Amino acid sequence: MLRLWRSAVLILSLVIAPSLSLWGQTEEKEDSGWRIEPEKINIQVGDDRPLQLLDDSLQELNDATWSVDNPELATIQEEGGRQVLHAAKVGTVVVSAFWHGETRTRQIKIWSPVAPLPIGTNRWSTHDFGGRDIGDIPAVPTEDGPNMYSVDELPNGSIYVRAILENGIQAWAYLLPEKTQKVELICTDWIGGVLLSANHEESYTLYAVGKDGELRWQRTMNGVRKGLADSTDHLIHVVNQSVDGSTVTVIGIDEKLGTLSFELSVPISYEKDVNLKRDGTKISCLRGSFSKALPAMASKIMVNMDGNAYVAFSQREWVLTTSECTPGHEVDPKNVTVARNDQLVLWKIEPDGALHPIVVETNKTKQPLAAAANVLAPTGAIITDNMNGTLISVQASQRKISDSGAEAADEFVYRVRQNGELVYKFPLPKYSGARKDDMVIGEDNVAFATRGNLLIAFSLISGKELWRWQSDESDIGVFAALANGACLVQTPTVLVEVASSTKAKTVFHGQAMMDWLGNMYRKHLPEER
Repeated sequence: MLRLWRSAVLILSLVIAPSLSLWGQTEEKEDSGWRIEPEKINIQVGDDRPLQLLDDSLQELNDATWSVDNPELATIQEEGGRQVLHAAKVGTVVVSAFWHGETRTRQIKIWSPVAPLPIGTNRWSTHDFGGRDIGDIPAVPTEDGPNMYSVDELPNGSIYVRAILENGIQAWAYLLPEKTQKVELICTDWIGGVLLSANHEESYTLYAVGKDGELRWQRTMNGVRKGLADSTDHLIHVVNQSVDGSTVTVIGIDEKLGTLSFELSVPISYEKDVNLKRDGTKISCLRGSFSKALPAMASKIMVNMDGNAYVAFSQREWVLTTSECTPGHEVDPKNVTVARNDQLVLWKIEPDGALHPIVVETNKTKQPLAAAANVLAPTGAIITDNMNGTLISVQASQRKISDSGAEAADEFVYRVRQNGELVYKFPLPKYSGARKDDMVIGEDNVAFATRGNLLIAFSLISGKELWRWQSDESDIGVFAALANGACLVQTPTVLVEVASSTKAKTVFHGQAMMDWLGNMYRKHLPEER
């Protein structure tokens, strides 16, 4: 499990300063059974630092006796049912907790209040409980809710959702009522809670946990979850694909109650064989028509500035015919013709489930079966263009109908206006490896996308490339656009601020997370723990 570190990283309107990691500045022994939380604490004179005791099952312990080794530097006392350290002078103080015959200690460094903490100094960190870190996500700010959520699997297989306050204190821990290796932390909701998914071979269960740590609802659905978006109207939109991959539905769920609001079926793509029946590479002559579903291809889903949800998909109708054949005999593929009607479709879905289909692009061809055709499909990412339109990540594959995979693929970003007009198709470089197709929009209508080890900046208005930056690592992804015009890029090992094709600087090593207030958190790599 990776530890979460709250660092003193300066962020002003999402402008981030360089950071220097100072974690591990104290040599504290490993505590077994229970410990003082948070760890690796740095505070300033005049600060109040709440503390707590957590055991190896993430349960909070009470009735301990607390003390400090130097009362001139700091004092500790109970306030509101929790121990609070008051920093008085610069130095390093040792806090002790005595509980059931055992003692645990924590070193806390107190800094001068004259200047801010050095950039990169960890304010606090959470403990590594030795299991598996499933994910961390910022909570939507509420008056009495947590600052973030963390989902951890303990060594015994138990999975907990943890609510963490801005000061690193665990507010509560909710035990997931099932054990599974496939748990995803999806998103937080607009009432301060969190959504997660326990995935199984042919189904998944959504769990909605409130900001108070109580389960609001759970809902099991057959299929595979391909995307999920929550609206400020408290409506959760789920893109659900059947296990065999042939059908896609968009399901609306009440955020508060978990009840079904609507269910919309995406049109099925199909191949129709007229007086033919194709089984792999073998084609037989049979009287009549035979249809079979083609794999469904849909994007994720997003809620736009207009409050409506948007999802893109490819709708394909392929009809195979031959001029003449003898029933019961095989047909030479050279004598088979395929008529294709391929469409890239964008759905606009109103909160009540009212549907508005938009045909973004249509390709109609009629050619020999052996010829390759251009097949359009959304790759996943779909975001707003900040003008109630959409940016859609699209792949165009030169594919033969008998192929299961693409011979070559071109990548594009499509910009579609609110009225359905296709503004441009911005080409992206070809690449190999994991697809990270998320996009962000920065200052002055500059958009950012990644492919492989490249960050590409392009004009949101014209769809023209502005510059590209190449990383030393592959499989990079956009993290955030900054107010200074730069883009934060997350590589497998570092967070990088990229301002141009030649100007980039490392922010810190590890994986990053940012909360709604602009505070930066980092997860160090396993070798750094």
